[in-house]
Parts: sequence; C-alpha cells; structure tokens
Amino acid sequence: MTEGFIKEFETVSLILKSDCESRGVDGFCLAWIKLERQLRKLAANLVYQASAVRYSDQARLRKALYDNTGLSHETFMGAIHYLSGKSVKDLMGEPYRPLKKAVDASYVIRQKIFHGQQTGKSLGRDALIERINDVREWCGMLSGASIEHFGYDGFSGTTSLFKTNKPELIAAVDRALHPKGWGEYIKTFQR
Repeated sequence: MTEGFIKEFETVSLILKSDCESRGVDGFCLAWIKLERQLRKLAANLVYQASAVRYSDQARLRKALYDNTGLSHETFMGAIHYLSGKSVKDLMGEPYRPLKKAVDASYVIRQKIFHGQQTGKSLGRDALIERINDVREWCGMLSGASIEHFGYDGFSGTTSLFKTNKPELIAAVDRALHPKGWGEYIKTFQR
C-alpha cells in the first residue's frame, strides 16, 4: 500500500468512524468512487506515457476521457492491460481472483445504490462495511503493484498526467497506440 492510497481512504475511515446511521452506504459509495477513480487515473497516466503525448495535450486528453460516456471500471482495467501489456490480474497476483469476485459483487450493489434502487439483498451496515473492506483491499494491492510497475499508484499527486520516464512502459504504450494514436484510442478504449 502506498502513502497516496492511505491518504485517499482517510475520508472513508472518517465516515465509518462516525455515528451517522448511513455510514455503511455512504462509505460504500465513496469507496467505490475511489476504486473507479484509481482505475481511470491509472489508464490516463498510461496514455500519457506515449511518446506522442505532450504537456500541451493535457486538456485534449481530459476532454477525450470526458467525452467517452461508456467508461467503467472494466474498460479501465482493459485499458491498463492493453496499454501496458500487464493485466490487473498480473499486477495483483494471487489475491486477484477472490478480490475480483468481491469487486464484481460490489459492482452489482453499486449499480442499484447509485441509482437509488433497492439491492434486493437486505444489506445491513456490517455487510456494506465488508464490501468497503474488499474495495479498500483491492485498491491497496493495486496501488502497490502499480507504483512498482508503472511508477504511479492512481492516487498520489495532484494529477495523473505526468511522465514516469520508464522506457519499457513507453515502448509498450507506443506499440499499443500505433497506428491510430491516443486520441482515437480513448474514443473506444478497447480492451
């Protein structure tokens, strides 16, 4: 786990330590947002590693991500694999399979809660806190692996759009984006 991860989840911890009745659902929603944000920032950072991407492209890159309305945690995971040649499974190793199963189950719950619907599971606070712990563990494992392989954890710093100067990563991203380029790739974010 990285310092960026620890700081990012401080707000989730504060919510869970509160005496608010809704702390389970509130903490769950915030934890899920942090998971999706981490994956988006990792994918954006990988695109930014392309030799063709310059500082002056930051606004265009952000707009391209904004304009693509079909993005989800799954498409960002696919983008990480496509761009780097390393899947999230490869990065996380052995814990991936049970954590992925837990994250997938949390996604189903997320879909209902974020749309103001009943989950149909009668989830109490303790069950939602278990889901928060799964999401937190996923993000923590991914942050450590990502910092090691990519030079960025998806949480640290004020922006994900910076060069990590890892030649093997630049080469992988350049291969993945050839010949269509980063702008066209973001429009589809193929897996």
